[in-house]
Amino acid sequence: MPEDNNTNHNNGVVELSKELGLKEALGIAVGALIGGGVFSVLGLVIYESGPAAFLAFLLAGIVSTFTAYSYVHLALKHPRAGGAFIYVQEAFKKKWLSGSLGILLWFGYSFSVGLYAMTFGRYLGAVWPLFGDSIMPFFGISVSAFIFQFLSILIFIGLNMLGVKESSRAQNILVLIKVAILILYIIVGLFAVESSNFVPFLPNGAFPLIASSVLIFVSMEGFEILSNSVEEMKNPEKDLKLGMYISIIIVLILYVSVAVITVGVLGHNESLKDIGEVILTHSAGRFLGVAGAGIMAFAAIISAASAINATLLGSSRLSYMLSHERIIPKAIAKISPKTRVPMRAIALSGIMSIIIVLLFQLDVVAMAASIIFMVIFAAVNISAIKLLKKKKKIPSIIGVVLIIIYWGIWISNLIMTG
Repeated sequence: MPEDNNTNHNNGVVELSKELGLKEALGIAVGALIGGGVFSVLGLVIYESGPAAFLAFLLAGIVSTFTAYSYVHLALKHPRAGGAFIYVQEAFKKKWLSGSLGILLWFGYSFSVGLYAMTFGRYLGAVWPLFGDSIMPFFGISVSAFIFQFLSILIFIGLNMLGVKESSRAQNILVLIKVAILILYIIVGLFAVESSNFVPFLPNGAFPLIASSVLIFVSMEGFEILSNSVEEMKNPEKDLKLGMYISIIIVLILYVSVAVITVGVLGHNESLKDIGEVILTHSAGRFLGVAGAGIMAFAAIISAASAINATLLGSSRLSYMLSHERIIPKAIAKISPKTRVPMRAIALSGIMSIIIVLLFQLDVVAMAASIIFMVIFAAVNISAIKLLKKKKKIPSIIGVVLIIIYWGIWISNLIMTG
């Protein structure tokens, strides 16, 4: 009897399931890309860069597009779970280097899941104080927000363990809901924008604008997550490329539009530092009242949930490959014969994120994740320069140069601001 394509076995070894199409690829990428950028760090970016905040998103998007090009070509050339870890390994043939980068990337994923869990907990705790609204010592958030953070990670550990098809279906539903709400926010918000809120346009100068956009790179992890899923795609040659580029276009339009509307409604002042990650509920509340604030809180919860789901998928596939390559203990790579997902890798990745939520504050988690992904993006572009031929190297070279410029401006801004 011929063997089913979706139940491949080699010498009794269970392989990852190939069940992802373009729809799922878009769900994974958009789900991860729209998570931290709009809901978690928008307030910080506007506070630092002023009315020109939308340019910070645009700049980060341009730099990331060159990196996405490298991801597409490298993932198709080396279609294995592991993303940047695999590309660096193939480019430099030094296990200590690729292993170190792989572990760094794993931490980047864990910080990202932690950031999204914090966002999830804060929004849900604000609208549904199920466990009480008294403030937790040290953490500075309500008991409800504190508990919801951990519950969100545990829920998506369980969902990812059910199988890639099940988690992808949930992902597509979550992504559609949050994109629809953001489009509603943009359309209705246009009528509430005040042009005076855009003056002065660059109150802090250009350096803080570029430096603040570093925070947005945590959102661009969607490229890495999608490339990590290439082994589970039915038609990676078409779906990976389309999924990567279409998701960039969708997300950049939404990011820039949301930033413009939010500045146009709220303006730029010191209070933005205090409202932080719940800025969109304040903005929507201005022109849609209590109902609008509730809708945006719901969108933030959905957004954070889909980002946790997508990032756990990428993190577990990376840890599976690290284990498979003996960078971390071999036992972690075991795939469940029933669901054909790396259950131990999923659990371990989730536990790491829970520890990060316990140890760090939101702004530290956002910055750490963004810095790690900038390092990863540079490594991917450098690997592409080494592995790709002739003219195919040019976008990757541009990507490396832009990231180096970013680093220089960000470090200079840190020195100047003390």
